[in-house]
Amino acid sequence: MRRATLVNPFSLIAEVPRTIDEHTGRIARSTPVCSICSSDDILCHATIQWSDETQEWQLTGTFGQPAQCNNCGSACGIVWLTLN
Repeated sequence: MRRATLVNPFSLIAEVPRTIDEHTGRIARSTPVCSICSSDDILCHATIQWSDETQEWQLTGTFGQPAQCNNCGSACGIVWLTLN
């Protein structure tokens, strides 16, 4: 299994905030939310693959489809919010 097939495509999205938490000095946590209603109850159809190296399931693709919001029921873009 080649390493390139196990890269999480969400880690390649430039808009994911990588800010530093002032109190801990670590990268701040973030969460994806619906761009229409700001709900975090969203889903995305994806494929995963087992990695013998890390012994866990890893995201391999998302089919290039928009996320679906379970709150407002629409296809939506994703906005990344920094968690406190």
